[in-house]
Amino acid sequence: MTNYEILQAMATYFEGTEVEWREEATEFCTKQMAAITRKNEKARERSAAKRAAGDELRGRIEEVLGEEPMTVAEIMDTLGDEDLTPSKVVARLTQLVKAEKVAKVQANRDGRKLMAYYIA
Repeated sequence: MTNYEILQAMATYFEGTEVEWREEATEFCTKQMAAITRKNEKARERSAAKRAAGDELRGRIEEVLGEEPMTVAEIMDTLGDEDLTPSKVVARLTQLVKAEKVAKVQANRDGRKLMAYYIA
């Protein structure tokens, strides 16, 4: 049971009672339910904004990739975004690999074995 449901049940209960502070209790429950609703709406807006930013980044990464495998560092260099972190790039690449839009292979760069990605 959520806080909203509890407050709703309390408001309904107080409406049916003859307690002298019934109006205050009902008003309190109504205000709290409104606050919860506003908080949930803002959370949905933030989530949608983050999802849109992730979709945009995923699209940019897809545009950068070609037939030649690229490492995360090479992708970041090509994108040239200062706010971009390796974890953000890897997360979007993982999504693209799961969607089978991108393939990954192990590549040797400067004697190191790194994962490289290319359009599938």
